[in-house]
Amino acid sequence: CQAFPARTTSVPDSRWGKGKEWNELLQCFNKRDLKASLKGAYRKTGNEILTIARQRLMSSGIAHASKLKKGIRLRVYPRGGGFMITVKPHGKQGYHVNRFGLEKPVLMWAEEGTKERIIRHLMSDGKHVVRIEGRYRRVGAFTGKMPAYHFLDGVYEQGVQILNRDIPSNLEDSVMRKAGRLGWT
Repeated sequence: CQAFPARTTSVPDSRWGKGKEWNELLQCFNKRDLKASLKGAYRKTGNEILTIARQRLMSSGIAHASKLKKGIRLRVYPRGGGFMITVKPHGKQGYHVNRFGLEKPVLMWAEEGTKERIIRHLMSDGKHVVRIEGRYRRVGAFTGKMPAYHFLDGVYEQGVQILNRDIPSNLEDSVMRKAGRLGWT
């Protein structure tokens, strides 16, 4: 998961004088409107970072990346504290349906990798090896392991730059859109 914390910033006064009008505008907003404006700005900025994460998945070399890319999700925190780009499944999102119709969190496995596992044979008393005719023989089935692709590793560094560059203008646009709905011109 790549979490992007809330950033305290002063909005540039491109449309407003010294900030007096801006403060007056924000005073007429209630908490719900302010939170909705903040979440809208985070959502717009987060979608830009989400696009980068999906592009990195496409270039990682994993098979069926075009089908898997919708499993990378953006979650804006409900209390307006930032957002997160994640591959962890939630509800019906983040799962890949395999050829047997089963839902598997393949994207999560691809990001972190999986460890090597051996399924125990039923007749071996829970052991992986059995001594037969003086030699040890493996009786468990090897399930293989998936390598870690780490396609989200560079997204955080790029995301911080995009966040610092775009969040003030996105926040201003979101507040102005909300103010237009409230009757401000």
